[in-house]
This record gives sequence, structure tokens and C-alpha cells, in this order.
Amino acid sequence: MKQRLLIVLFALSLFVTSCGSDNDLVGNWIKSSSFEGRARSGAVSFVVGDYAYVGTGYDGKDALKTFYKYSLQDGWSKIDSEFPGAERREAVAFVANNKVYVGLGVDDDDERLGDFYEFDPTNDTWNPIPVDMTDGPSARQGAIAFTINGVGYVGTGYGFQEDEDRNNLKDFYKYDGSSWAKIAFDGEKSRNSTVFVIDNKAYVVSGENSLKYVWEYDPTKVSANSNGWTRKEDLDDDNDWEEVQRSQAISFVINGRGYIATGRNAGLSREVWEYDPSRDHWDEKTSLEDEIASREDAVAFSLNNRGFFTTGTVVGSGAYFDDTWEFNPTMEEDDDDN
Repeated sequence: MKQRLLIVLFALSLFVTSCGSDNDLVGNWIKSSSFEGRARSGAVSFVVGDYAYVGTGYDGKDALKTFYKYSLQDGWSKIDSEFPGAERREAVAFVANNKVYVGLGVDDDDERLGDFYEFDPTNDTWNPIPVDMTDGPSARQGAIAFTINGVGYVGTGYGFQEDEDRNNLKDFYKYDGSSWAKIAFDGEKSRNSTVFVIDNKAYVVSGENSLKYVWEYDPTKVSANSNGWTRKEDLDDDNDWEEVQRSQAISFVINGRGYIATGRNAGLSREVWEYDPSRDHWDEKTSLEDEIASREDAVAFSLNNRGFFTTGTVVGSGAYFDDTWEFNPTMEEDDDDN
């Protein structure tokens, strides 16, 4: 009996040691070519073909309007054609009908913007005529945007709702390249959430005022009885993955799984988490490595099934970043890679 008890205690000790060790976490951050433009936060990013684009934002003194593109072969280069709208930060970007739309945000005078502009990626040029905003989202900052099957979606954020004072918002809209239509959103008012798309379904994660929520949007489920939104497993304190909760985070997709990193929840978050939609479950990955500064308000993108993030800030510190990092979710951490 005593020998059996010792064996059980030994097995339990191995289990606890295994579960509590960071060495079991998988994933490696690899430094990539630094962002070509001025270090900034609150930028937008989007991907078209083999290029990722990053632009607008705030450099600590001024709102910005410059854009740069990145490819795995050529690195970063500036887009010569100028964004025709005002300088801004905390804007959004999405793709609709093979064109890119950038808009919303806030300018240097703290005025929230409601305009959108069209970008043609075939020749890197902007349409100087703002998209008609009739029936579209009102002026706001800190909103989210995504694309499913060539239709762009924009919602949440911080701004004015009709005649009310500034507030967090929950209204959502879709844009098909010609007109806006309002859609229902079953979630809470929020700002600075993050969103990623897997298999034509969008996953809205966390954000200020809705830290513990994850919502899936599937446009094929929209019907008389459903708005297309499904609440997924909550990020609450009863689970081991409450560290997923944060605002101003980045997210990207690799091999059909979503990843979330950076951002803020009380303090700056260094934990990295992977979402598997087939299991509706989050698994912890290797945290940001020591060489990577904690930050918020960065941007991320997935390019050729590889995940990257760049830029960002530490609010109130005066620190703004232009480093770029790639995450390999299956590689063990290796200090020699950085």
C-alpha cells in the first residue's frame, strides 16, 4: 500500500511540474525586417495577394497618413501615392469587391472621422473621392473591420450614437463595394477589440467593456431566427486562459488557427494564445520573448500563411516601435533565432 501511494504521489508531482513549466509551451518569435516608416501606433493593416500594407497611425506627436507595403521577397517599401484623407489613428481597413477601403479614426484635434477612401492594389493608387457613407457607420475610433467572401464588415468602437454623448458602440455594418447595410450584433458595446477570420467566419475577441467575450459571425447562418452570431467559450476566471482577455491586442491566422498577442489588461500582456475553432478552445503558446518590448496598439497580418506583427506603443511612455516579428507556432523557442 505504501509503495502504491509513493507511485501515485510521484506521478502527481510530474503532472504538476509539467503543467506549471513554461518549457512545455511551443512557439518561436523570429525578428523580421523592421517597418520602413516612422515608428507609430494605432495604424491599420490589410493584405492583398503577396503584399501586406500598413499605414496611418500616430508617432507620438502627429497623426499620420503614409502607407508602406511588405512582401516576403522584397521587404518593406513606401507607397508613393498619397492617402487622400486626413491624417488619422485608430482607423479601420477592409476589402470589398477587390478594392480596399480605409476610414474612420480620430485626427490630431481629437475629432472622430467618418469618411472612407478606396485603394486600388493593382497600381497602388487611391481614389480621391470618399466612399458614400449613407447608412454606414458614424464617425468613431477603435472600431474593428474584417472581410468575408468579398464583403467588408465594420462595427463597435468609440464615438457618438445619434444625439448621445460619446460612448462605446455596438452597431455593425456591411459594405459590398457599392452600398452599406446595417446588420445586428449580439455582443456588447466595445472598443479596441481584435478580430480574425477563419474559414469565412469572423471571431471577435475581447476589448474594452467586453473582455471575457468571444463572438463568431457566420453570414451563412443569418436568417429570420438568427443574426449569424454565436457566443463561443467565455474567457472568464473559471478557466485557465483568462490571460487571453485584453484590449488593443493584435491577432493573425496560421493554418486555420487564430493567434492573439500584445495588448493590455490592467498591465501590458505578454502571453500568446492560440484559438482552435474546431474545439472552441484556447491553448497557451510561448510568450513574447525577452527581446520583444511589451506594447499595445500594434498591427498584425497573415501573409502566405505566416503571422507577423509590427509597430505599437506603451501609452504614456513616449515609446513607439517599428520592429517586426514573425511567429512560428510549431517551433521551439530558440534564442539563436533572434
